[in-house]
Amino acid sequence: MHKAFIEKNCERVEEFWSLLSPQKPLRPDPSNFIYRGQRNSDWELISSLLREGPKNPVKRVWGSLGVTADDQVFSELRILEHFVEQCDYLSLRIINDSVEFREQHLNTRNASRFYLNPTEWPNKNLLEIMALAQHHGVSIRLLDWTRRSFVAAYFAASSALENKHQWKEKERLAIWALDIEVINLYRNISIISVPGSASKNLAAQAGVFSLHRQEGKTREPINFVSMEQEFTRLPDTPLFKISIPVIKSKKILELCKLYGVTASTLFPGFDGAAKAVNDSINCWDKSDRL
Repeated sequence: MHKAFIEKNCERVEEFWSLLSPQKPLRPDPSNFIYRGQRNSDWELISSLLREGPKNPVKRVWGSLGVTADDQVFSELRILEHFVEQCDYLSLRIINDSVEFREQHLNTRNASRFYLNPTEWPNKNLLEIMALAQHHGVSIRLLDWTRRSFVAAYFAASSALENKHQWKEKERLAIWALDIEVINLYRNISIISVPGSASKNLAAQAGVFSLHRQEGKTREPINFVSMEQEFTRLPDTPLFKISIPVIKSKKILELCKLYGVTASTLFPGFDGAAKAVNDSINCWDKSDRL
């Protein structure tokens, strides 16, 4: 068992920002990093769809009956079906769409291969649709990442400030940095890119996604594990966690703004304008005035 990730705990924003700088790679070249910002450094790298607790929609559906591996596959596929149904109502075209595609791949009645062997899920033909749904807030087992470190810093700080009234003493936010140059060494981890034409927000955020396949057997519960545990299999982990006290969030947002990373640039349109206003409001303190 090897170290899952290398942790770098910062106290000063200058040190934090320097570690995120693309001019100073965390690993020697060749390296190719992607980044994920989280408002709480204690959170593991695992989708809400796989976590324990009431926020998991699959757990809410099955309740006290428990969730078996094939139940999980069915539920995730049904969520995707429902997402596509809503896209149809709005005349939004999904990636790779056709009658044949829907019948063969996007159909809970035609997925026996995955019900019988849940470890093979998800269907690789659905990964781009899963990424699109995940990016727009649907609970999917993928995780959002970005190719730009300062974008990850923005999301961590903005999310932290939205929840500043719930901050606990010594709470920290974190940026996860993963060198995908060596990702092929880890058979259960895949990186998924979606064409920028699929979503202007995704393009603006330089978004990519990770998939961590979980092992499971039909009619048996899955013991879900977090993504970072995958990197204990080999020495020289490609995963880093850079943390800083959450009270530094305002300063981080100010630096993001200096580098042109704001809600307005990451969410082109009215949603971005509104989120930029909310970010400003969340940064206010007693000394600020309208």
